[in-house]
Amino acid sequence: MFCICAVSHSLDAQTPEPSKQTPEPGKQKEFIYVQRLVPRLYDGEKWTKEDKATSDQHFVRLLEATKSGQLILAGRTQEPGEKTFGIAIFRAADEAAARAFMKTDPLVSAELMTAELHPFAVALENANPEAGKPTFIYVLKLVPRLYDDKKWTKEDNAALDRHFIRFQEAAKSGQLILAGRTKEPGDKTFGIAVFRTSDEAAARKFMESDPAVVAKLMTAELHPFSVHLQRKKAP
Repeated sequence: MFCICAVSHSLDAQTPEPSKQTPEPGKQKEFIYVQRLVPRLYDGEKWTKEDKATSDQHFVRLLEATKSGQLILAGRTQEPGEKTFGIAIFRAADEAAARAFMKTDPLVSAELMTAELHPFAVALENANPEAGKPTFIYVLKLVPRLYDDKKWTKEDNAALDRHFIRFQEAAKSGQLILAGRTKEPGDKTFGIAVFRTSDEAAARKFMESDPAVVAKLMTAELHPFSVHLQRKKAP
């Protein structure tokens, strides 16, 4: 399997206090690319020596990017081949540089994986989450009514505030690892929350009690997840 899904490697943990990212003029921008295996590789037995060597190169490259501070987090869902996806959240000067970084990923250039690039913003991050518990990710998408910013009501905004406060509390407690969203128009944007909890039932409860989900502002999809690389310290 590709390295994001096959090799678990965490760098030294940062301080447990989460940080909210605020872009500043001249600073690098954040991006995410979502990776999916090509159908040939859904079956683990179909991986060749060359495929595995490319996977090793992919991991080494992301490891180097983590050490340099470019990579923020990388991991993948723990699901069968056709359902699994990986993410790489990273920094680059602009979209052109971000796209070049994605396209030169050894697994992408070798056409073992497809990849989609999105501008991204990390809202909360904690590289020292509670240990010894399974990791999950849920993907949030706005309901169509809210694609237009003008359609948001006071009640919608209040629910969104509760959603963020809840994430802040989860980050401080060590449950939340990272939360953020893409910076795109409403029908294209999505958010993610990477977190730890005791089991899938508890993870589903955490997701379904998200104020934005309860208020039906967003839909949410849960996946078992594994964080394989995460930067040592948020800037």
